[in-house]
Parts: sequence; C-alpha cells; structure tokens
Amino acid sequence: MRFQFNPKLGIDNPALCLGEDTGSDPEPSARFCVLRKDADGGFAFYLRKEQEREGHIVRQVMPGGPAYLAGLRDGDQLLQINGEYVHEQEHLRVVQKIKYSGSRVSLGVLDEAAYERLRSSHRSPASVLPSFLPDSCPRPRFYRVKNEGRGFGFTASATGGVRGTFLLQVDEGGPAQKAGVPHGSRLLEVNGESTISITLSQLTKKLQRKSSHVVLLVLEASAWDIYESHGVPLSAALAETSSLPYRTRKLHLVKGTQGYGFLLRQEKCPAGQGQFLREIDPGLPAEDAGMREGDCLLGVNGQSVEGLEHEDIVSMIQESGKQVTLIVISNEGDRFFSEIGLSPLLFYEEAILNHSECKNTTQITTDTPSGPGHTDPQVKADPAKSHSTSTEIQRNEE
Repeated sequence: MRFQFNPKLGIDNPALCLGEDTGSDPEPSARFCVLRKDADGGFAFYLRKEQEREGHIVRQVMPGGPAYLAGLRDGDQLLQINGEYVHEQEHLRVVQKIKYSGSRVSLGVLDEAAYERLRSSHRSPASVLPSFLPDSCPRPRFYRVKNEGRGFGFTASATGGVRGTFLLQVDEGGPAQKAGVPHGSRLLEVNGESTISITLSQLTKKLQRKSSHVVLLVLEASAWDIYESHGVPLSAALAETSSLPYRTRKLHLVKGTQGYGFLLRQEKCPAGQGQFLREIDPGLPAEDAGMREGDCLLGVNGQSVEGLEHEDIVSMIQESGKQVTLIVISNEGDRFFSEIGLSPLLFYEEAILNHSECKNTTQITTDTPSGPGHTDPQVKADPAKSHSTSTEIQRNEE
C-alpha cells in the first residue's frame, strides 16, 4: 500500500520514523588544539600528574590565554603532542616536549567524561586518535661529530635550491661516518639551531666556525614524507633517545643514621645556575645509590627543579621523609644539553617512583612555580662560599 503523508497527523509510517533517542553516550572523540605562545612565551595552563587518574591532565587553563583560545579545558586528558602518542610516557618528559616544541604546538586531548567512558569500556586512549606517528617511523637522531683537523667529514647540499632542505653527503672514513651519520640524511639542526629557514651560505658559515666538534640532528631522508603526511613538525622533542651520548639517571636514597651523605651546591654552569652534588661521603646512602661527584640535579620525587631556588630544593629533599628519589645527569651531560639548548628531562624515560603524598604539577609558561618556601633546621648553609650556595644533606641533628 502506498503511504500517504498527512501533515496534520505527522509521520506515522514506521519505515520512516526516526530512531528514538536511547540516551546512550556519544562515542569518545579526541579534540585537536593548536596553541601559540603568548607575548610572555607561555601557553598559560598547567599539566598535572594525579594519582586518581592515569596519564597527564590539563588544569588551570587561564581564560583568554593561548590554551583557552585554542579550545583546551580544565580536566582534559592529554594524549598526543605534535602527532606523537604520549599518554604512557613519563610526566617530566611530556612537559619538556611541550616546552621545546617552539612557538607552536598541536595537542590531542579528550575531555574528562569521554576519557572515563573510554576507561570503563577497557579501550586504549590511542583508539580515539585518527592518526599518529607509527612506532616503526624513524625518529630524528643526534650525532656528535669531532673535528679531526680537516673538518667534520661531510658536505651539505640544498635540494632544488630551496632554503632549509639540506641533504648530507658523508665522506668515506671521515669523522661524520665514524660518528654514524647516515649518507643522504636530512639535516634538521646544528648545535641546537634549526636549519629549516636558513640558506646554504648561512649553514656553511655555521659549520666553518672553529670548533672541536659539532652536534647534528638529522633524519633519514625516506622518513620525511611520513612526517609531512601526518602534519607533524620536526623538532628535537621527537629525537630517538638511544642516539644521545648522555642519559639521565634515577637514584633512590633511603636515609641512614647519618643522613644521605652529600652536599647540594648551587654553582655557575653554561645555562646560568645549576644544582650540583658534591662531597659524597663513602659508604653512605648517596654513594650506595650511584651518585657521582659533580652530578647535576634535575628532579626530586618526580618534580623538575629547573628554575627553583636552592633553599626550596633543599626543603623538597628534607620534607620527603626517610627516602627520596633524585633524577641526575653527569656534569659532562649537563654541558652537552646546554650546548644544544635542551633540557635532559626532555628525554627522561625511566619510571618515577610514586609517593603517596606526591602530586606533580607543571605550569606551561615561561615562569616555573617555586617549591616550599622555608628552610629545614637540619640544613647547614655554607656562608663562606660567596660565589655559590652549598647545603650539606648529611647528618640528622637531634
């Protein structure tokens, strides 16, 4: 029977009825926000690691700031940075990836309610991302090339005369080949400076400066199209960690009857001021944990100490109780990362010990929030060192 539509009665043909609202929740879908730094050089939000939720949570998004205007909201779950899946990466490393992404960063996030639905259905957060870099995709790699008196053993050519597109020709048996630089690879950075917008003449001048070595960031030429197709900007934040000559170390110290047994000292370094570990007492917890003379302190109990005051860092250590976890790098490693303008925490991978009282919050701005503001009575400052600040973290004072 042919259906006759009666406008007074409405649609009553079951075949034409719209499906009723079952009240089911919509399918979780990721949002993508492109942030640009403000005039102060920040994105104006906090990234937090919380015990009741896995991964990295966006908090305190400043109204009217770059993050807010890009669509980021409080409680969002961060899943992706510049096309890279970061949900399961260490918190400190994720923070550094954002900070060192340059003036622009693309974030893939999921709102809090959608993330909870995803967890209840036992689905991976990666399932809501339409496209991210495959694990098999080659990453940029760092190479430290020595000058053996006749240069670095490679030449660069601009493909098609286009600025910033440099391919490397590596000399047989030269320093670059000894360092492992692949022939035909694409040059991305020289000593921490991007080559994307410079001319061949400018690059040549950089390489001709008298130096005992040069640090190159390169990418296999075959991988360039993969990054282009995914719209992922190439930067040092994506570099393969195994190519680094220096790595961070995690030290877990349990306080003994004589304390930890080391001196924390603020000293001048290539990056300005740094916190260095000195006068390590033989047989005490610091030495037993693997601390080395001159190590640079990067983090305490999973929180970065970069930019904090010396007294605040000491308080963080003293207030951690009978045990503390430190993230350190060798003195040589600190100089290497200063040379290329990066934080070693950008490549920190080891699992961080979870403390029941510890929550990690990092403000994504140019200013780093200060830590605790008082001095523990067990701390002994060294007033005789006018050029530096020293604090002995050694013995309990009853």
